[in-house]
Amino acid sequence: MALSAMGSGKIKAFAGAFALCAAVLVAPSALADGPFMEVVCPKTPESITEITRAEVYAATPFKAGEKSTYELSWAGMKAGYADIEAKSPARHNGLWHRIFSIDAKTGDWFRSVFYGKDQAMAYSRPSDFAVSKFYIEQYEEPVFKKPFISKKWLDFNHKDCVVNEKTWDPAKGEGSGSHQLARGAMDALGAIFYLRTLTYKPGERRRAPIYTSEKNWWLEADPVAFEQVKTPLGEFDAVKLKLRTYLGKVMQQKGDIFIWIATGTRERQLLQIQGEIKIGSVWARLINYQPGR
Repeated sequence: MALSAMGSGKIKAFAGAFALCAAVLVAPSALADGPFMEVVCPKTPESITEITRAEVYAATPFKAGEKSTYELSWAGMKAGYADIEAKSPARHNGLWHRIFSIDAKTGDWFRSVFYGKDQAMAYSRPSDFAVSKFYIEQYEEPVFKKPFISKKWLDFNHKDCVVNEKTWDPAKGEGSGSHQLARGAMDALGAIFYLRTLTYKPGERRRAPIYTSEKNWWLEADPVAFEQVKTPLGEFDAVKLKLRTYLGKVMQQKGDIFIWIATGTRERQLLQIQGEIKIGSVWARLINYQPGR
């Protein structure tokens, strides 16, 4: 089907597919399918293990410099690409952190219908994957409509269980606020890396505390199958995880979200993601991988 022949419903579908694929990876607007966490800040002091720069990535299957590229698609039609990286360690509040980033965008062939570019970066404590700092920038431009532009900076105070937020958009300008934080909560991007560090057994569900969109909730990963996955990089043994979560109102999810993590490689790559929305399945598939050092 030529892009010029697409109706407004199809255009919205493509826009939703891109947003969903990006959101599965970054979850800027993710909400839990349950259960939410009741935040009660512990009275005891935080116990944080200090880790040297050399040890930040020492115990993980991913290393600094790793870059994974994913093709985003809806109903078998390419929508764009996303790069996920593990970057060199950086210091924040006196501690060394792992740095994770994502850059998702539509392809050039999509510009006449919809253009989107979402970026995010997370500072993750190596001792427990708790997020310390997060930045997200979104630019989405549907055809014949005003662009959606948003920037958000989040600073996490796990000691006092508070998130301090700063925002900016062209219409409202600068904004700020603060929200409750469950001590030790991860961001959604860091949680994907966390899931790569675990081993899985049938029927043994894994759980991680997550903070997104002013909410604290549990991400639950249920290993539903062990199977082989074909990618442009070859065939991999993998575990298929069902994630208990849904994405915000715009995506209108109707079904499940699944991710596949390699089990037979040292790097335990995230191989692919499948999400269900009302207009069909959307996918993010690994098409290129550069290991770190």
